[in-house]
Amino acid sequence: MRLVMLEMLAQVGLDAVEAEDGEQAVACFDRMVPDLVLLDVEMPRMDGFDVCREIRAREQARGLMTSVPIVMVTGGDDLEAVTQAYEAGATDFVSKPINWPILGHRVLYVLRASDAIARLRIADAHNRAVLAAIPDTFFRMSPDGVYLDYEQGHDPGAVFAQQQCVGRHVRDVLPRPIADRLLDQLQTVLDTQAIRSVDYALERDDMVHHFEARLVSTGAGEVLGLVRDISERKRTEEQIRRLAYCDSLTGIPNRQAFLEMLERELVRSRQHGRKFAILFMDLDSFKRINDTLGHNVGDLLLKVVSERLHETIRPGDVVAHPGIGDVPPRGGPERRGNNLARLGGDEFTILIPDLDRAEDALNVAHRVKDAMRRPFHLDGHEIFVTASIGISLYPEDGDDSSSLLKYADTAMYHAKNCGKNNAKLYSSALTTQIMSHVKLEIGLRKALQNNELYLQYQPQIDVPSARLVGVEALLRWRHPEHGMISPDDFIPLAEETGLIVPIGAWVLRTACMQARAWHDECGRAVRVAVNLSARQFKDENLAQTVLAVLEETGLDPRLLELELTEGTLMDDAQATLATLEQLRAIGVYLSIDDFGTGYSSMNYLKRFNVRALKIDRSFISGLPQDSENAAITRAIIAMAHGLKLAVVAEGVETDEQLLLLKQFGCDMAQGYLLGQPSTEEVIGEMLMNTAATATR
Repeated sequence: MRLVMLEMLAQVGLDAVEAEDGEQAVACFDRMVPDLVLLDVEMPRMDGFDVCREIRAREQARGLMTSVPIVMVTGGDDLEAVTQAYEAGATDFVSKPINWPILGHRVLYVLRASDAIARLRIADAHNRAVLAAIPDTFFRMSPDGVYLDYEQGHDPGAVFAQQQCVGRHVRDVLPRPIADRLLDQLQTVLDTQAIRSVDYALERDDMVHHFEARLVSTGAGEVLGLVRDISERKRTEEQIRRLAYCDSLTGIPNRQAFLEMLERELVRSRQHGRKFAILFMDLDSFKRINDTLGHNVGDLLLKVVSERLHETIRPGDVVAHPGIGDVPPRGGPERRGNNLARLGGDEFTILIPDLDRAEDALNVAHRVKDAMRRPFHLDGHEIFVTASIGISLYPEDGDDSSSLLKYADTAMYHAKNCGKNNAKLYSSALTTQIMSHVKLEIGLRKALQNNELYLQYQPQIDVPSARLVGVEALLRWRHPEHGMISPDDFIPLAEETGLIVPIGAWVLRTACMQARAWHDECGRAVRVAVNLSARQFKDENLAQTVLAVLEETGLDPRLLELELTEGTLMDDAQATLATLEQLRAIGVYLSIDDFGTGYSSMNYLKRFNVRALKIDRSFISGLPQDSENAAITRAIIAMAHGLKLAVVAEGVETDEQLLLLKQFGCDMAQGYLLGQPSTEEVIGEMLMNTAATATR
């Protein structure tokens, strides 16, 4: 029988190995792990049932995913043997007498069926592994909304068990609004064969879980659904929204949130014919706090300022409809209806909707301004700050967000220019003023390279001898379109923009070159006075710059006078002493300009060790009639002489003034009486004339 079986199996392309008894069969199975086993029930040593059971036991011990098909050969009418074969683990049976021609085909069929079953088992195992790894819940639903199957995910947010769903309608499982949305999308999926999704939220254990149900048609009139807990994603989206719309330092809305809210408010106000105002607030001298107390204290101040602003704005100041306050602050409760934002730095904005009068916006601004004046107690420091506020109105000042914000900013700078701690409404005249200021700045940036700047020199006369002993270099600007620009207009602008540093360096070099040229041409040594701005004086390279100019021009350092204001000297006493020491080491002449208008402290005069004082023209202009100014002038001269300082009087315009100064013992004077600011040629002629007079 074995020989015939081998022959029949070989005819259908199968390679068969035979075993003489049951024990050989088991040993052969262990050695080969065949694709199929043919067992006769009647075998020596171990019958077919025992071998079948042993093979199945070994497969189980090895943890095999699939079983080798086993075909038992039994007697045709032995039903008990057939039953026993299946109980032992047989896959199929062949009855005797064997139909040899179809044996091979029967075995091929069993192999194909076994292979298909094995693939199904592997696929099922894979699917179960995937399902086990995915936290999502799967369900199958009929067209009318009944759960046909439900595989609960292992996500902690899963809210239903299988027994709660299978066989029940979706409206009996989920809240009616959510169920209706699912049913609408289910019908769409069946009609269009497209994938649809529904987001919804359910509360479980006092927590809200967010879910997304994705629906797809099975093609058999049913819908397969996948439910995923998206609570973490929602939290992440909320965090991203906070980062995008909340100021990270103060927790209040940021610039982007304010701009979007402003656009919404524009639409609302246009539709309803309402007015609103934008308040643009900037802290005065905030940089001073950062520089003196550190950025940590500065940041803490900004946080407390935002809190005080929120407390100061009354409910009636802002509209009750949701605004940018819908963005809850970090670590705090949601603030609704509070249209407050931090644009950046120390700039804050407040939007006041549904405005009736401009005075209402001004009242809010003054209340905010007063609130800022109260002291802040931070990190052991008592800090005092003030605020400047600009206000723009819709629709009077503009009908778009960029214009309204720009005009509020313009009004704020106007408030600063008016002395700070101010609140100002925008007006069109401010724009004209700003544009003029901008054009002047642009022109000033080009003035130096276009040779529009030049120097004039005002003589300084020795009062006792009326002899020309020095000149003061005065900067002038001849604009190609607007003609002469007053120094009172462009010098402060140069200070503000920092252009004073390169311009000041040019003035220093030009004045020194001219003083050297006068010395060479006229044979007269005349001292030239150059004003130093506060920015120039704070430049750490000032001494090197002065030394380089003197070396370049060949001017004797004693013929260069550097004029400093009292405010410049007192700004940072320690640094001032170091810079003055460097300049004195070079050998230049140092004087204090506009004396009497600043600190006028005897103490700093002794510490700074300058060589001369220049009495401000405001004290000279009233002489000799103004007895108080006369007393002050006499006292300044006496004090200066007591400290071994020379005294220069500015703004001398009458003979009576000059005579009185001579009586007071003033050393030098300058003013229109003694000589107007003049070109280098005029000063050269004066020097030549005085030289010729001295020779005669």
